[in-house]
Amino acid sequence: MLYSQTDRDRVLHMRKRRMLAVWLPTALMLLLAVVVYVIYRLQHDVSGWIISALLTILGGSYCIFFYGVYLRPVLKYKRHLDYMLDGRKRVTEGILRDVGEAVQDMDGIDCYSVLLNVGEKNDPEDDRLFHLDAYKSMDGFQPGDRVVVESNDRMIASIKKVLE
Repeated sequence: MLYSQTDRDRVLHMRKRRMLAVWLPTALMLLLAVVVYVIYRLQHDVSGWIISALLTILGGSYCIFFYGVYLRPVLKYKRHLDYMLDGRKRVTEGILRDVGEAVQDMDGIDCYSVLLNVGEKNDPEDDRLFHLDAYKSMDGFQPGDRVVVESNDRMIASIKKVLE
């Protein structure tokens, strides 16, 4: 198995820290905007809405930016881990043809491409393309090895050599 409960625990801990880093400052800025607005209204000063509006814009901008850049990748990786650990999997056996060297983005997950031939005569029609998480390793596997791949969609959840 490439994935374990330890991976999930690590991602859950990271998600918790990042959620606090995104939502807590956002909530504080929006709360401060409300407090500033109320204080200025109680003093019958109509210029308070400008400061309140600027704090609201700042809080919203902070939230949108850091959610997209800092929190969303961890949420996508957690969903990926859930699919790899708990999702429905398909087993495919074949000969390993190629492992790509370039990292590709597949639905927000960095991956390497893995080409597997499931036919008997190495016919290109029998090639199947899978994707391996870039954080996982294919050490010990060489092109030409017979392997069994357990996958969810086209993402590899587990890969083992077949002993002949």
